[in-house]
Formats: sequence, structure tokens, C-alpha cells
Amino acid sequence: MYKVWSIADIKIIIKEISEKWNYPCDIKIEISKRAKKRMGAFFYEKSNNKIKPLKFVFAEELVNGKYREEIVREVIIHEYLHYYCNTITNSNNGHNKFFKACCIKSGISSNTTFKYNSELKSDLSKYKYKIYCSNCKKIVCMHARRDAAERKLRLYVSKCCNEKLFCDKLL
Repeated sequence: MYKVWSIADIKIIIKEISEKWNYPCDIKIEISKRAKKRMGAFFYEKSNNKIKPLKFVFAEELVNGKYREEIVREVIIHEYLHYYCNTITNSNNGHNKFFKACCIKSGISSNTTFKYNSELKSDLSKYKYKIYCSNCKKIVCMHARRDAAERKLRLYVSKCCNEKLFCDKLL
């Protein structure tokens, strides 16, 4: 079990990174029990071609002591950088080159997906449907629900080989 994070702890990391970028950030922070697909998110609304920041939301699973401090810090900084990039450009930068360059300058991975679920071996049992690349057989993702797995197979291809996906449980 690692450190359990509070909203006050998250604010400290955001204050540190905002000082590094010299770009203050004082928006609402929430911890969500419902967030399951992503560990963090930056929410905003756009009106009159201006981005108005609303809040950061972090998954309870991220902050409840299951992950090492470096991992939690990286997710918090990643979401701050979405705030920074989007508000200074007044557009959604997603995970473009500008965003990735900011990640590297901040000392975090420019990778855009959360890859630390492998640390939680006991939690992997809930994923009944494992989706693989049909070419290289590398695991692409996992789903607990059949409908989500079927949708992934129908609508997506693998990033590694740009090939169809397959799931042996759905054959």
C-alpha cells in the first residue's frame, strides 16, 4: 500500500508544476469513484473561441494508495499540462506535438496512455475479454463487459500494426 492522496496533496503538485511553468492554476479538483476508464481528466467548456477551465477529476483508484507516488504525480502533471496547453492556445491540443513537448520539458513521459495497471495483478481478473492485435498477437486492451469488447473489435484497429483486433472469448 502506497500513499493515499487528498485533494490538498493534489493541489500541492499542481502548485509546484504551475510555478515551474509560471502559469497559475486554481480550478476545482474532484476525486471520482465512478471514473474507471481514465485516471485523470481536465474538463473545460468553450465559448466565444475561449477555453474556460472547469475542473480536474482524478480517479479514486489512482489516489487510494494502489499506485506509487511517482505514478500519481505523473498523472497530475499530465492533466495540468492539458490545462496549460489548452488555455494558452484556446484550443484542444489533445496529445499533439506541443502537448508532448510540454510533457518532456516537465520531466514526465509523453506517452498518452496509463500503462500501470499491470502492477495490480489481482485487479486484472475482472477483465474477461482481452483484445489482441491479429498480426503480432500483442494485447491491446481488456474489457470486463462483452458489449465494450465487441464495440472495440468492430470500430478499432491496433496501433502497433494497424491491423484488425481479435478476442478469443468472442470467437
